[in-house]
Amino acid sequence: MPGHGMSREDRIRRRSDYQRIKDQGKRFRTRNFLVNYQVLSAGRTRLGVVVSRGMRNAAARNRAKRLAREFFRLNRSEIKAGFAQGLGADAFGLELVVVCYPGVEKLKYEQVRKELSAGLEQELSRIREP
Repeated sequence: MPGHGMSREDRIRRRSDYQRIKDQGKRFRTRNFLVNYQVLSAGRTRLGVVVSRGMRNAAARNRAKRLAREFFRLNRSEIKAGFAQGLGADAFGLELVVVCYPGVEKLKYEQVRKELSAGLEQELSRIREP
């Protein structure tokens, strides 16, 4: 099924990119996630997923990463549209790093979707205010 996964260009892969987003970007927190993001003047919408050290079991870490990637994959266009509306810009790049905390692996996808959607909505309303 081509076109359903995330291409190499859609992923944040280098440590320097993760560090730049953490240092120069903005962040918001939900109960189970920390999302660091940076808006760039141009480029793609990319995602990086990090699992905190508290999750010792490999199966749990992998499930947490899959849930975060699936949210991004299914909602990428809505995320980009929300930031476009909030920033008043059409052409920009967006890089997101999602940090998953212990407990995410126990959630169903629908719970992850609600939590991350609510966090993004709250952040977008904060961006629109100033």
